[in-house]
Amino acid sequence: MSSVLWQIQARAELAFDRPWAWLATAGLLLGLVSGVAVTQGAVDLGLGDLYRALVDDSTRFHAVVWNVRVPRAVGAAVVGMNLAIAGTLLQTTVRNPLADPGILGVSSGAGIGALIVILFLPGHSAWIPWAAFVGGMLAILVLVGLAWTRSRSGGTLRIVLSGVALQAMLFAGIALLTFAFADRAPAFAAFVVGSLNGVGWNQAGLLVAPTLLGLALAALGIRTLNVLLLDDGAASGLGVSVQTARFGAAMVAALLTAAAVSVSGIISFVGLVVPNAMRLLVGPDHRVLLPLSAIAGATLVLFADLVARTALAPLELPVGALLSLIGGPYFLYLLWKKLP
Repeated sequence: MSSVLWQIQARAELAFDRPWAWLATAGLLLGLVSGVAVTQGAVDLGLGDLYRALVDDSTRFHAVVWNVRVPRAVGAAVVGMNLAIAGTLLQTTVRNPLADPGILGVSSGAGIGALIVILFLPGHSAWIPWAAFVGGMLAILVLVGLAWTRSRSGGTLRIVLSGVALQAMLFAGIALLTFAFADRAPAFAAFVVGSLNGVGWNQAGLLVAPTLLGLALAALGIRTLNVLLLDDGAASGLGVSVQTARFGAAMVAALLTAAAVSVSGIISFVGLVVPNAMRLLVGPDHRVLLPLSAIAGATLVLFADLVARTALAPLELPVGALLSLIGGPYFLYLLWKKLP
């Protein structure tokens, strides 16, 4: 146990030799991508036009910037941040780098919850993220009941494989809802493949409460998350109730995923790619990993949405499909690397 603690502490100290450099670089990149996202679109803006649109509400570009591009950029960044943090929490929870809200079925469970409110309670949009959270939470409860076996060999892989099966079943439920309400098929199609088209301040506002709550809980649990990097016996010896801590982290991941799904629909693989990439840079210490993953996730989704809007303009591509083109091959690589 002492050798494991020493290794984690050594890696943490290595990461903290340059935390501000990593965070500053990531923040600078996020700011750059945000600026490009706000200036590029059907009408390209120069820096002077952008400045005037931001400070003068009488300019012709003010409405385009403030009512269309800025809320969409904010929504994309928060969605990416939430999914990246959720992926980090789930990977720590199941001790498997293959974990992701989409792969484990959390996103589809949240999607069904959100669609139920959209279909049957159309005047209660404020309920969408909380209904999505209930759907995501139920998906995790089913997953726990199916595969939460820590005492047998291969338990973590069983969780991931059970999540893949659960994802398929829940996605079938979404497909049936889409078929049953075919008159709303275009909107449903955007929800299923993941899209930020039409996101305004009202939609971005849905993210505020669940995101702030999820971020606060994740920040408060950083020390516990670091202890969960140890084996269960060592973690218990340090006074952590392992199963309670894992379940709590999974619930926070469900909350953050639900907030993202309620605005963007189902976007997969952000929670897979980003935490694994950041872990390679700074190690497993959540004091650095969580904030860096949050910034990187926001940058990735913001950049993907920029490409989706501009690559084949005026046609807009689904951002979820673009991200799957990145995440799918990476998931196959991780399977090939991790499976015996």
